[in-house]
Amino acid sequence: MVAISSAGIGSGLDIEGIISSLMAAERIPLTKVNQERTSINTKISIYGIIKNSFADLKTAADKLTNLSNLNPLKTISSDDKVVSATASASATKGSYSIAVSQLAKAQSVAAPSVATADTIVGTGSLTLTLGSYDSGTNTFTNNAAKTPVTISIGTGQQTLDGIKQAINDSNAGVAASIVNDGTGSRLVLTSKETGAVNGFKLEVTDADGTNTDTAGLSRLAYDPTAAAGAGKNASSLQVAQNANFTINNLAVSKASNTVSDAVEGLTFNLKTVSATPVNIEVALDDGALKTSLDGLVAAYNKIRGNLKDQQQKDATLSKETTPSALERNMRNILREQVAQYGVGLSDIGLNFDKDGVLSLDKSKLDKAVAADPSILEKIFANTATTTDARIKYVGANTKTLEGTYAINISTAFDGSNTVAGTINGVAGNGIGNLLTGATGNASEGLQFSVAQGATGNLGTITFSKGLGERLSDWIDTLSAEGGALASRTEGLNSRKSRLDDQEDRINLRLEQVEKRYRAQFTALDAMLASMQQTSSYLSQQLAALAK
Repeated sequence: MVAISSAGIGSGLDIEGIISSLMAAERIPLTKVNQERTSINTKISIYGIIKNSFADLKTAADKLTNLSNLNPLKTISSDDKVVSATASASATKGSYSIAVSQLAKAQSVAAPSVATADTIVGTGSLTLTLGSYDSGTNTFTNNAAKTPVTISIGTGQQTLDGIKQAINDSNAGVAASIVNDGTGSRLVLTSKETGAVNGFKLEVTDADGTNTDTAGLSRLAYDPTAAAGAGKNASSLQVAQNANFTINNLAVSKASNTVSDAVEGLTFNLKTVSATPVNIEVALDDGALKTSLDGLVAAYNKIRGNLKDQQQKDATLSKETTPSALERNMRNILREQVAQYGVGLSDIGLNFDKDGVLSLDKSKLDKAVAADPSILEKIFANTATTTDARIKYVGANTKTLEGTYAINISTAFDGSNTVAGTINGVAGNGIGNLLTGATGNASEGLQFSVAQGATGNLGTITFSKGLGERLSDWIDTLSAEGGALASRTEGLNSRKSRLDDQEDRINLRLEQVEKRYRAQFTALDAMLASMQQTSSYLSQQLAALAK
């Protein structure tokens, strides 16, 4: 008999101990349910880690679909104290000789001095007009892109400081400040932008009725075409001027010292004038390129390692088929070739060893890029070629299928209307000069521009999806509805939900079983107590007879 911890009421039977032992055996199925739930939670957590690792791989793949990362360019200046430059993917490699003869500057004028910043100047209104001044013809031409701004100066703004605040609050394209030059406080106005076209004139409507004299508000007037003291009362500190420089001996004039519209893909930063030309070299930034490829290698090997670890005999996911399927599919995508060009990762030095580990042969990469500068774009990015120069590829989406598509334009783009036409006989969606493949077709998402006035059969466009895009698209499907990770996680969560229901049923049954045991053993206890009483009575009677 088990040790007594709580005796029965009549017999001394350890009912609680017996029931506890019996219930421990009854709870074994519940323990198994909890163990399975813990295992499922661990699996879900590991799949979450795998999902995050795939997100890192997608980031690395997406980076290699960006042309600026596939063709990273660097600029080298022979004197970056004079001129520096940056290059985008659209720049052309080569050398540019830059000679800076004049920097762009903002116009600046100073009004006559007053005693202090709190000195009352006057009331009325100021009209600031941006534009350019020609000293040769003594004419001022308004900047058509800027609207003149009129600023009211009431009694609350009539001090020099109040006028400064009113001008700055007006967003008129001119910044106002107060400078004490030793003779008093002077209002200094400076254009917010450099360049001849961003000069300004300040016209005054003075409350005293005289708009061009040197008294009252009109003391601030500055019209470069007027006479000094008669409308040109402020003095010029700096005239508005363009940056003047040459690019390979071609004269260029720009409003800013940061010039991004002179040579496609290049931005020049002009810093100082120099009689000696500065050489700007644009070259492939192979360091940045290799960093991007190293990122892909590291992300791939990390996820491969995670998946391999989970296929080991004692791993949590050892009996799951998903890790091996994911590893196989991922590797197969990167082993594919881009059919249109007949190239793949091995052509640029990206190779798998016998264990599936990816590595980069940087020497082979250098040779491949030197032989074909566009090889990385062909391998990783979405690309397209056209047979008619009037068609230019713009982009595609994840649903666009690789292939060759015939283009027929029925309505030409004339500069204001919308182009219309078909892609492989199916009407595309036109917006301006852009035609896009319709939803539900092989060409869905394929977009190209059509030259103004072009109509009829315009040849074909052949679309190719790069390995970077393929890998990125495949990773997107993993977590989408029906995807490998989404489906497996959903299956595990469904199993966990069924375990929750099973636990509820087991707990209900355990409650009923315990009640039954208690009833049975309580009855047994009562019966044993009765038998003990009867035994005691008989013993007493037999003892009495013996006397």
